[in-house]
Amino acid sequence: RRALDSSIMPSKGQSRSKGGEEAKVPLQAVVLADSFNHRFRPITLERPKTLLPLANVPMIEYTLEFLASNGVEEVFIFCCAHADQLTQYIENSAWSSTAGFVVHTIVSTNCISAGEALRLIDHKHVIRSDFILISGDTVANMDLRRALEAHRERRKTERLAIMTCCFKTITRRQREEHLGESNLVVAMDPATGRVLHYDEQASPSLPDANASPKRTKAKLSPLSLDASLFSEHPSVRVRTDLQDCHVDICAPEVLMLFTDNFDYQHLRRDFVCGTLNERELGNNIYAHELNAREYATRITNLRTYDAVSRDVVGRWVYPVCPDVNCLPRGDPTAFNHRWPQTYLEKGADVDPSAVIGAGCVVGAGCVVGPGAKVSRSVLGRGVVIGPNASITGSHVMRNARIGACASVTSALVCEGAVIHESATVGKGAIIAYDVVVAAGHVVADYSRISLAPQPAHDDDADSDDELEIGSFGPSSGARLSDPSGRQMARSDSRGSFGGGGGFDEDDDEGPGGVFLTDHERALLQRAKEGTAGDATTELWAPEGVGVGGAGHAWAPRWGEEEWRFSIAPVPPGSSDAAYARDDALDSDDDDAHVRSGAKLSAGGGGGDGSDSGTDSDGEDEALESHFRKEVAETFLRCVKHGYEQANAVVELQGLKMAENRTFADIARYVLMTILGLSLPAPRDVTKENSKLYPAKAPDNTPALLKSIRERLKQWAPLLSRFLKSEDDQVEMLLTLEDYCAEDEVFKGMHGALLVPSFAKILHLLYDMDVLSEVSVLAWAEEKGLAGEEDKRFLKLAQPFVDWLKEADSESDGSGSDSSEASSSDEE
Repeated sequence: RRALDSSIMPSKGQSRSKGGEEAKVPLQAVVLADSFNHRFRPITLERPKTLLPLANVPMIEYTLEFLASNGVEEVFIFCCAHADQLTQYIENSAWSSTAGFVVHTIVSTNCISAGEALRLIDHKHVIRSDFILISGDTVANMDLRRALEAHRERRKTERLAIMTCCFKTITRRQREEHLGESNLVVAMDPATGRVLHYDEQASPSLPDANASPKRTKAKLSPLSLDASLFSEHPSVRVRTDLQDCHVDICAPEVLMLFTDNFDYQHLRRDFVCGTLNERELGNNIYAHELNAREYATRITNLRTYDAVSRDVVGRWVYPVCPDVNCLPRGDPTAFNHRWPQTYLEKGADVDPSAVIGAGCVVGAGCVVGPGAKVSRSVLGRGVVIGPNASITGSHVMRNARIGACASVTSALVCEGAVIHESATVGKGAIIAYDVVVAAGHVVADYSRISLAPQPAHDDDADSDDELEIGSFGPSSGARLSDPSGRQMARSDSRGSFGGGGGFDEDDDEGPGGVFLTDHERALLQRAKEGTAGDATTELWAPEGVGVGGAGHAWAPRWGEEEWRFSIAPVPPGSSDAAYARDDALDSDDDDAHVRSGAKLSAGGGGGDGSDSGTDSDGEDEALESHFRKEVAETFLRCVKHGYEQANAVVELQGLKMAENRTFADIARYVLMTILGLSLPAPRDVTKENSKLYPAKAPDNTPALLKSIRERLKQWAPLLSRFLKSEDDQVEMLLTLEDYCAEDEVFKGMHGALLVPSFAKILHLLYDMDVLSEVSVLAWAEEKGLAGEEDKRFLKLAQPFVDWLKEADSESDGSGSDSSEASSSDEE
C-alpha cells in the first residue's frame, strides 16, 4: 500500500515507451468509503460504515473483492469519517500485499460530500484514464468487463460519452420494500441506451395516526420531460422498473466537471441530473443493464443492510457466500453449508437441544445454550446465546451476549453489547456498542440506544468523527474501545474491532471510540455483570435500558418512514398501499396532479386559501426544505470564498438548472440567507458555514438594521437581476413573511427576531431597488383581502405602505399640475 499525500504525482504507467507509444495504464477504481449521510447512526459514531460486518465480513471486503475479480489493478480509497480505522484495516489486510492489485488511501477528514471528494481526487492528478466509481458499501458479482467493453467502444466514436451507469431490472416492491430504496424513474433512448432523464425522489408515505396532517400527504411529483427529447430521439422509453446499482464507469472528464462546478455535491441529484439538464454542453450518460443472474447493490440504509445480508446468505450473490470461505481475503474461515441455507463455522458450540433455523450464519466461538432458538439471524464470532433465548431475524455482532429467556426480534445488536435475562428487544431496534439492557426490560420497537448521548442536531452534524462518547475527553478518561493494532489484528477481529467483552488497560488514546472515566468504566462493567443495580441511573436513564442497564435512548429520526428504512421486515404490501393512497389523493382534486411540478411556494401565501393549496404545501415541505438548504449552502459558499457577483451568478445558475427551478425561486432563499447572516446560525447549517454567523443577534434594532444594510448593499444587484417581474417580488414578500413567522421550511432559523424590523427591511429593499413600489402595493392589496389572522405583517408594514401611497398620489398630483400649467402657457 502506498499512502497518498498532496505531493503525489502520476505513476510511471503514464509515461511513454521508447517507441513513442503510450504505456499501458492500469484499470483504476475510486472507492468512496464514506456515504456522507447518517442513516447508520449511532453505530457509525464509533466505526466507519464500510467496516461494519455484513454476514460477518466487513463491507469493504465485498467491494475490493468485486473490483479485483473484474481486473481492476489500482484502487484509490477515499476515507473521511474514522479514516484512521479504515487505513489501519487496509494496512493489516491481505489487500496491502495482493499481487497486481495496488490499494492507495486518500484521507480528508473535513470533506462533507461526494462532490468534494471527487474534486480532491482530481486535484491529485492520479486518475489517468477511464475508471470505476463505486462506494465502499457495494456488494456485487456482476461481470464488469462487459460494461467496460461497451463503454470503451462507445468512447472511440463519442468522446462526450462520459459515464456509463449500471442498472438492474427489479420490481417496485423489491426496490422499495425489500431494499428500502427511493422511487426511481429513468427515461432513455432504447436504441442506444443513452439516459435522457433521471428522477429519484422519496416514495409516498403511509398515513400515520400520530403524525400531523401535513406529514401524511403523498410526496410523488408528476413526471416532467422536455418536449424536445421527443423530436431529437425517435423513441423514448420511460422505465420505473430499474434499480440504480451505483456502479459507474467514468471518463476522466467527470472529475474535471466536478472541479468546474462547485455546486455539484451529490453524485446523482447534482451531477447526473445537472449533466442531463445541460444538454447544450453535449456530455452524455449511458445505461448498462445487468442480466438476470448478476447482482449489484449499494447498502444505503439499514433496510438495505438486512436485505443484502439475506441475499448473501441465500446465495443470490454466488460465489460471494459464507461457505466459499474466500472473505475476508487472507483470513481463512471454515464455514460449512447445510440446507436450508444455514452456515456454521468450525468452533461454534451449539447445544443439541438448541434450534438453528433456516437462513442463519453462526461464527466460530459462538455458544448457543440449551433450548435456544435462532432463525434468519447472523451471529458473529464469540456471541453467547443463553438458555431458552429467542433470536429471530436479527444481526448480532461478535462478542455480544444474550441472556437466558431473552428475546431479540429483527434488531441489530452491536459488538460487546449485553442483553440480560428475560429482556426483550423490539423490532427495528439498534443496540450500539457495549450497551447493556437490564434484565426484564423491554426495548421499544425502532429504538436506537448508544453509550453516546444523542447530538442536539442528529440529522445535520457534519461528521461522525466530530462526536466523542462519554462525559469527558480522552485526556481525563480511559478508552473503552480502541482501533489500535492489537484489536485490529486480523486473527482476532476479522475487521470488526473495539468493544468486545472486556477491557484492556493498555489501550491507547486516539480519535473515535468511547471515552469513559474510571468510575464510568467500572459502572459499565458492573452493568455487564448484572450487579450494578440502580447505581447506573446516575448516568443512564432507565427508560431506555432499564434499571441496571447502560446506554442513552435516542429520539426517533425517521417518523412514519421507520417501516421503510429499519432492519425490521416491511409490512407486506406497504409499498402498494402507499402508491394506491397517492393515486387516491391525486384523484380527489385536480390540483394534486400538479403538486410540485408547478412553482413551489415555501409558505403558500400566494394561494387562495383553499384546502388543496394547503395540502400541496404539506406534501412538498420536505422537498422545498431540501431546496432551501441547497440554495443557502451554495450562497454561503460564495460568501465564504469571497466570490464576485458574476461567479456567484454562475454557481446559483448551476443549482437552478440542476433543480429545474426559476431564478425567482433562487432569489427568495438567497434573500432569507442574507438576512439570516445577521442572526445566530440556524440549526441545519453545516459546522463550517456556521462560522459566518454571529454568536448572538445584535442587541438592538438599529444595530440589526445596520448589519442587514451592509449585506444587502453588496448583494442587492444580484437579487434585482433574479427578480424579473412584479409577481416574483410579491412571491418574495410572501416568503419573507414565512421566514419571520418561522413557518414550514424556516423553523428554527431565528426569523422571528426580524419581526419588529419588518417594515424597515421592506424600506431597505425598496431603497436598493430590490422591490418596486408597484409590487409592495400589490402585496398589500392581496393581504388586505385575507383573513385577520393573515394580516399580521401587513399591519406591521402599514406605515411604509401608507407612505408609498402618499408618495404615489403626490406624484400623480404634481404630474396633473404640470400638465395644467403647460396647457395654460400654450393658451
